[in-house]
Amino acid sequence: MNLFSLIVAGLLTMLALAFTVMLVSAIVFNMKSGKKFRGSLARRFDQLRLSKMLSALGIDVNSYLHTQGIVEIQKHMDRCSACENTTTCDEQLATGDIKASDIEFCNNEKFLQDVARNKA
Repeated sequence: MNLFSLIVAGLLTMLALAFTVMLVSAIVFNMKSGKKFRGSLARRFDQLRLSKMLSALGIDVNSYLHTQGIVEIQKHMDRCSACENTTTCDEQLATGDIKASDIEFCNNEKFLQDVARNKA
C-alpha cells in the first residue's frame, strides 16, 4: 500500500468512527427526549377522567401509554376534554363498577370497548 491509500483509509476510518459516535449520541438524545415527553403526557393524562375510566375498566394505564401511538392518545385525551357528559362519567366512576358495555355516554366508547375486549 502506498501513502495515499493509507491516508484515504485513515480518513474513512475516522469518518466511520465520527458517524458512529454521532449516531449513538442522537439515539440516546432521542430516547431521553421521548421519555421526557411520555412523562409529560402521562402527567396530563392523569388529570383526565379517561385515566380513571381505563383503571375502572381494568386496563393498565402504563401499558396503554406505551402501546398506543401518541397521535391516538392525544385524540382520546381531546375527546375526553371536550366531553359534555362529565356528570354521568363522574357518577359511573364513583360507583366503581363499570362495564365496557355500559359506557355509551363516553366520547371514547368504541376505543375503550375495543381495548377492554382485547384485554380479556
